[in-house]
Amino acid sequence: MTSRFSFSAKGLIIGLTLLAAAVGARLLTPTLHGMGDVPLLETTLPKTIGEWKLIETATVQVALSTDTSMDQPYNQSVMRSYTDDQGHVVNLAVAWGERQRQEIKIHRPELCYPAQGLQVLDLTDTTFPIRSTNGTNVIGKRMLTRDHNGQFEVVSYWIRIGSVYSDSAWQTRKHIFTEGMAGRIPDGVLVRVSQRAADQSQLDTIYKRQENFAQQLVAQTEPRTRELLVR
Repeated sequence: MTSRFSFSAKGLIIGLTLLAAAVGARLLTPTLHGMGDVPLLETTLPKTIGEWKLIETATVQVALSTDTSMDQPYNQSVMRSYTDDQGHVVNLAVAWGERQRQEIKIHRPELCYPAQGLQVLDLTDTTFPIRSTNGTNVIGKRMLTRDHNGQFEVVSYWIRIGSVYSDSAWQTRKHIFTEGMAGRIPDGVLVRVSQRAADQSQLDTIYKRQENFAQQLVAQTEPRTRELLVR
């Protein structure tokens, strides 16, 4: 009798342990919270932004990703060029991904640019004159790069992961992990504004122009799409 009872008790304990493990695994598995009918960036991003007008034939930009596999971090991406009355040209790149995970997430420009042959000369934090929908300022980066011909490219960008504006790869990973532990898979967006420059003499002016462009972009984008850009 003792041996039979002992065997049954062990079986029960093992069964309960396996059940608890299965339940725990299910609870810790992140799920994608449906975002409903996601607007199309291509059709909802404005073609006129203040004094800026869309150039039908966009200039060539640095790619948003260097990953050639099937596992791309973006569901939608738009790359455009705009010009103002003075002939300045601003390049805009917006990329949105519904599922941001540790292994598949938005590619940071300071990693993409060197991978495509450009040297990062400077990278600094910045705060855009833009308020997110939760009332905080949008934070991002200013970046100065140079190609092998000595041509400079001046870049301003921000990355939103869920409701957090990521200023480092570590912060991105931490937020994705925290969201995963809470059972959520966050979406993410990269908004990048860039311009070519012959030298560094007008950097402050260029950065200010880019910030103003980004501010007008957000203000003049329809509310549902604006929520993808800033949240």
